[in-house]
Amino acid sequence: MKIGILTVPFNNNYGGFLQAFALKRILTDMGHDVIFINRRRNRKRNFKTRIKDLLIRLHLREDKVKKISKYTNQFKREYLFPITEEYYTPQDLKKCLKYKFDVVIVGSDQVWRYRYAKDSIDDFYCNFLEGTDIPHFSYAASMGTDEMEYPKDKIEICSKLLKSFKAISVRERSTVDILKSYFGVKDAQLVLDPTLLLDKRIYIDLFKNQYKSHKRPYVFTYILDEDSELRNAIEDFASSRQLEIINLKAQTGNIKNIKEIEPVERWLSALYYSDYVITDSFHGTVFSLIFNKPFVVYGNITRGLSRLEDLLGRFELNSRLTITSHDIRDTLETSINWESVENHKEKFKANSLSFINGVLRLE
Repeated sequence: MKIGILTVPFNNNYGGFLQAFALKRILTDMGHDVIFINRRRNRKRNFKTRIKDLLIRLHLREDKVKKISKYTNQFKREYLFPITEEYYTPQDLKKCLKYKFDVVIVGSDQVWRYRYAKDSIDDFYCNFLEGTDIPHFSYAASMGTDEMEYPKDKIEICSKLLKSFKAISVRERSTVDILKSYFGVKDAQLVLDPTLLLDKRIYIDLFKNQYKSHKRPYVFTYILDEDSELRNAIEDFASSRQLEIINLKAQTGNIKNIKEIEPVERWLSALYYSDYVITDSFHGTVFSLIFNKPFVVYGNITRGLSRLEDLLGRFELNSRLTITSHDIRDTLETSINWESVENHKEKFKANSLSFINGVLRLE
């Protein structure tokens, strides 16, 4: 079966790459052919934007532009291809129908986060499939928040589009609640992020021949939004345990300020070989669970806590989340019942794989 996956744009984000890698691996292991549908954020390629792109490239030089994403592009080529050409408008996206998909899957990650895709949000509800008979469903789609961000007109449009979905599964209970309360969806199923469906050995295989364990013990930090208070708490904890600090994150923002981005495999290995993990990231938390690392999640209220609360709640680890840096040391020094974590994961994994298999058998 040829399956098209419509997921978040492939920017330099480790979690985004790895959730895509995981979902593709699950489907290919089932015997399916997978193509990623490369829907970018809306951008009209008019004269003004062409001049702007040209000026950026002239300022940085073409070789520097390529160097920034050298390793992430390599990961895409090796593990995520085939990928369609880039689509920047709803009209462009309809061109993906030439691939003659048997099924389209929307997910995973924050594909339904309105604040991240205001102008293109309709596309992530498969409006480009209207008038076709191509079955489609969502897997672990997330709205990323427990607050309603959609305006009334978008609720009406997306509610109508959801009626054509073969099945709907989401990543957080907050998304289940929003779909039920505002979109009229009563049967959305709760599933795991696809990264949690793979055995950890698959991730270890990605880096084991390139990266080895560090000589000295260290705390690994993956912080998307760092502040001085958090930085001081990390340094105090590391000093108290005589640990090094290794910080790794995919930098985003103004392209002029970005240097070479570390490989996805390097990020995975740094987390795997660490003694402790401090993160404010959803997928930083996920891989701490996968690799059984003592961890603490520093909650970022601005980005939203519901995703993290839901994830940790399923594993009875709510106590690992803190919104104050003063609790970081005590949390890291509290042990985790990893046997219980693994038992929960296997149960949720079975339900999630059953959902995928069940929907694909109906096609």
